[in-house]
Amino acid sequence: MEKYDYLFRNNNNNKAVKYNKFYIITLTLLLINSIFWFWQFNFCTINTHIISSFVLFIPIILILLMYLLTKKEKIRVKKGKIISIILIILFLVLNFYALIFVMVKEGTSHEDNPLRYKHIYNISGYEKIRFQFPKEIPQDLIQNNKVKFYYRPQFLQGGFCFELLLEMKNKEIDDYIEKYKEQVKEIIEVNETNSNDLYDKYGIDTPVIFEYKEGKEFFTNSEIYLFDSKPYKPNNWNHGYAYYIAKNEKLKKLLLVTEVW
Repeated sequence: MEKYDYLFRNNNNNKAVKYNKFYIITLTLLLINSIFWFWQFNFCTINTHIISSFVLFIPIILILLMYLLTKKEKIRVKKGKIISIILIILFLVLNFYALIFVMVKEGTSHEDNPLRYKHIYNISGYEKIRFQFPKEIPQDLIQNNKVKFYYRPQFLQGGFCFELLLEMKNKEIDDYIEKYKEQVKEIIEVNETNSNDLYDKYGIDTPVIFEYKEGKEFFTNSEIYLFDSKPYKPNNWNHGYAYYIAKNEKLKKLLLVTEVW
């Protein structure tokens, strides 16, 4: 610690003391801020944003360089402080644009890789209306290609979408559904005659996870366990939400959906 003593020992020159404090406080705050956004940009997002994260460290490195140069009297104290203030402003500008860039990038992205399901489950919102989803997917289902997954975050007018399709034995499907029977608001028996009415009555549309024919095949003769659905205006599903579990015994498939649009 001896080599850092000059930062803390009593200095008769009040200006030098204030100067040291200015840099210590400034660098500490900027570093905490950069570490926070590094974590947010890389561990709380669909994609990693390494470049956007490290850009935020450039002004900090330059401010530290200014401090060392003025300490060695290579640059005048006043000049070094002015340059440092300019760099702080640059940091704030970069922070703002990096945040906007990441928000737009994330808001227009989606994830459909089952191997990333656990990560997405942990970072996505609307926990209260996606309780029906498992915290992780059994590896044997992933390895045997018996899983389809789709996630899209909510951004501006774009809706939130969390969907999971599992192919399992009917006994396993029934056991899974049994855990959530108490939260079910309505059980809908779907057949060819009423499958087209699902959207008008419940706001249930063909999930993104399906191709059109796949969705039609699944919902025909399926059983939907509806937790809740609601339009923003009566009989107007331009905006709304729906979350449910559905099964098709013939296909031996379980569908879990939470959508907010």
